[in-house]
Amino acid sequence: MLSPLPVAVTTPPAAASVPDATPFLTRIARDMVARYGPTDELADLVVVVPTRRAVVYLQNELSLAAEAGQAVWSPRIAAMEDYMVELAGVQVEEPIALQLLLFEILRDIDPKLDFDLFVGWAGLLLQDFSNLDQNLASPKKVFEYLSQAKALERWELTADPAPQSTTAAYFRFWDDLEKVYRRLRRRMEHDHLAYPGLAYRLAVNRVQTRLEAGETLPQHVFVGLGYLSKAEEKLLRMLRKARRAEVHFDGDAFYLEPGSPNRAGQHLRRYQELLDLPAENLGGPAELLRGLPRHVRFVGVANASMQGKIAGQLLAASRRQNPQAKVAVVLPDETLLLPVLHGLPLDAVPEYNVTMGLNFQSTPLFNLVDLLFEVHLTGVREGSPETGYGVPRYHHLAVSKLLQHPFLRRYQQWLDKQDEQEVFHGMLDKVCRTIVRRHAVLLPAEELLEMGHGHPIIEALFATWDNCDDIIRACYTLITMLKKAYQDQHSAIEAEYLYLFFTLVKRLDSVFDCREQRLSVRSFRRFLYEQMKATRLPFSGEPIADVQVMGLLETRALDFDHLIILSCNENVLPAPKRHSSLFPYDVLTTFQLPTYADHEAATAHQFWRLLQRARQVDLLHILPGAEGTRTGERSRFLLQIENDLRSQNPGLVLEDLTVTSPVEEDLSEEAPLPTTQPNRDVSGDLVLEKDAGMLQALREVLVKGLSPTALNQYLNCNLQFYFQRVARFRENDEVEEALGPDGFGTVVHEALEDLFKPFVGGRQLITAEELPELLKLAPIMVAKALRREEAGRHARADEGLNHVLGQVATQLVRRYLESLLTQPEALPLHIQSQEEALQATVYIALPDGEKLGVSLVGFADRVDQLPDGRLRVVDYKTGLVHSHELRLLKRGEDSADAVERLLQDATPATDKVRQLWLYRFLLAQRGRPAADAAIISLRNLGAGPMSANMDFLTDGGQDFVQHSEQLLTRLVHRILDPQEPIRKTDDLEKCQYCSYRGICAR
Repeated sequence: MLSPLPVAVTTPPAAASVPDATPFLTRIARDMVARYGPTDELADLVVVVPTRRAVVYLQNELSLAAEAGQAVWSPRIAAMEDYMVELAGVQVEEPIALQLLLFEILRDIDPKLDFDLFVGWAGLLLQDFSNLDQNLASPKKVFEYLSQAKALERWELTADPAPQSTTAAYFRFWDDLEKVYRRLRRRMEHDHLAYPGLAYRLAVNRVQTRLEAGETLPQHVFVGLGYLSKAEEKLLRMLRKARRAEVHFDGDAFYLEPGSPNRAGQHLRRYQELLDLPAENLGGPAELLRGLPRHVRFVGVANASMQGKIAGQLLAASRRQNPQAKVAVVLPDETLLLPVLHGLPLDAVPEYNVTMGLNFQSTPLFNLVDLLFEVHLTGVREGSPETGYGVPRYHHLAVSKLLQHPFLRRYQQWLDKQDEQEVFHGMLDKVCRTIVRRHAVLLPAEELLEMGHGHPIIEALFATWDNCDDIIRACYTLITMLKKAYQDQHSAIEAEYLYLFFTLVKRLDSVFDCREQRLSVRSFRRFLYEQMKATRLPFSGEPIADVQVMGLLETRALDFDHLIILSCNENVLPAPKRHSSLFPYDVLTTFQLPTYADHEAATAHQFWRLLQRARQVDLLHILPGAEGTRTGERSRFLLQIENDLRSQNPGLVLEDLTVTSPVEEDLSEEAPLPTTQPNRDVSGDLVLEKDAGMLQALREVLVKGLSPTALNQYLNCNLQFYFQRVARFRENDEVEEALGPDGFGTVVHEALEDLFKPFVGGRQLITAEELPELLKLAPIMVAKALRREEAGRHARADEGLNHVLGQVATQLVRRYLESLLTQPEALPLHIQSQEEALQATVYIALPDGEKLGVSLVGFADRVDQLPDGRLRVVDYKTGLVHSHELRLLKRGEDSADAVERLLQDATPATDKVRQLWLYRFLLAQRGRPAADAAIISLRNLGAGPMSANMDFLTDGGQDFVQHSEQLLTRLVHRILDPQEPIRKTDDLEKCQYCSYRGICAR
């Protein structure tokens, strides 16, 4: 909903003179018909407008302007760019062929030029050549100035011959630019081809030649033009001098008054003087912006994509209020076209026209192509260093993203319906699952083909790419395969995507067909993406429908009753100040070539001219700090409306609105859900009540086996305990590229287990004499354990992060063995067992009188026999543990405090003490009441085996086993207490690495 912000709203005054708001093209058409209609002169006119869209509108206005029953011949109407190309008598060459021609010319001058480097700046250089010609700058003077400017940089060359050679080639490039330009222009003129700027220069030259030869040119009428290039200026100036041109701009006094700070009129004021135009040819200038009553709304939204939905709502309201109004939805940011089209209310707006077309880069098919290139460009090649080629191994993440693309999923749905191809049913899902099951980090194409049973689409996606021929072949196959799925589904829009992509690939295929040098994958991608950027998917519709969706440039010379303009933020409207040229800024200013300042002034004129006759204007902008915006600052045009225009137009009503979402109803007010379903308490936390079914499931877990880890998990977060051990939710399987903390700990544990295996059972004691040999074996055992941990995976133990982790594990094991020499009491070491399973059953009396046999289980990393005959369970910790963490009894406290801490606290330190307590209890249950348990921290070896002081359990003369059983009873009662529901922890740090945080909204 739209929520108004506090803003002063100007009330329209009493009735005043309202300027004529007749649309600009309507006025021009009526004037032309009135002046030339009764004669045949109208058909002899050449009318030039800024855009092809304006051609359609003017033709329609001319037909409406003719009186009923009056037949008039339509004049020749053309867009400016089309007319200049026609005057030049050339054909505009495609950008790709143009770049290849430029490369041939450059290679003739510099045979060492690398093509892959060339494609990085070729587009900019051609754009600069076009800009130079379109603005009639002298090539000789521009390149001479540029060469001299670069010569100044030579003074700082170093004496180092290597960089001097590099910089010499760099400066030679600038010296040769004029030669490159001359050769390119000569080749193009010979073939009657041109790039856009050259067509403008040639058109002006031909018109000048014809005028100088005394040829009579047709009468021209230039209508609604905005910012003119120097070639357009000269054309208009020559025709005006020959009295063969009328020029009609559409301006307003608000920005055309002399000295006006508004940059929208700076070019028009100059054109009036340059072309000797009367004031009425600039629009009067009319007082439309300051004299026409209008309602303007600033609408702030949270993010870019929301603008599409809001625009649809505003459009629906407009159509209900005034069904006959002419409405334009204007998109300065053309990437918002799809959100806008999805947000259009078809019930309220059954007919509309989209003039701008959908950029191919905004389609899901482009995303598929982009993922395909990502697979091939992020892979690792292993092969011959002589050829530079080899067998690629593709990264699993890129492969999985590609196989999950909607286009391929749709193809899989079609494939599943083909009964004769049952072997390929569910193929893509099977490949993804196999990758995870094998933990395949880098996959060769042969292995992917084996997973996909050799299906052609797998081969098309993952066959090795060495040059552009391989890419084109893969694209053709991919298009052919996908076409089957979308023809079957009758999906017109997706089929159109595929057809456009086919035409692009075909065009590139024909351009590169006869080239001796094959393009690299990266160069071909650059060419392909440039083509995609310039390709648009056209939309069919009524050209002059009442509702138009268009870009800002397409609105030139057109007028609408209601405007909905999106993305009214700085760096979008106007565009950011970018210097997109190889020519330095001083070259542009010296030779009066357009700079970003000229582009900003042109955008300002387009914006304010569009507002001149609109009665309702909605300007959508993204709020400051919103996600997905380049800037949260409002466009300067909005600030000018608020601070300048509003004070000058008493009939302007301005509202400042912000979009807010309706507040959702509090879940706590809903009827309570059944206790067998997840509920939420008043704070919104997920809560599970312990009903009969839940209690039975908990009892089964206790009977099956409760480990120290499980008990700690329940105390830390009993919701996590429920997910993992009761509901048994499986974590998503993922490919592990490197050892995680668990895997690293396993490697260290297994290496120590292998080293000590010959000494288990008292067959031999470990003494100082055995340690040197064990130190030599340590790297071997770590490598063996690492290979065992990585068995079946494609992330090899000897590469990447795994290699580094292997070195760290070796250091930990070696340092532990070395520490035994510095601890006299540690040797000789008598190891009774390793990885021993400890188990005991404790019968717990429940409140209802039943005795529940609770099974305690644990695995001891090592069990030592001490010199005094006692047994000690040893638990290795690869993390850092300090001895003070294992003291629960704090100074000044009594034993009861330590006991409560043991049963209640959920801290890492208490978790370790609880683990040692249960290990000691398990040993004591086996008839060894004098047993002990200790932790060896491999990052704190100086502390030796660290035991937890558990005297507080026997402080009052209690028996350790008996008292421990009593404490276990309290813990079991708590687990089975129906009054204590299952809920998540309040400690957010514990949620950071929890696999279930997505379920409980953490």
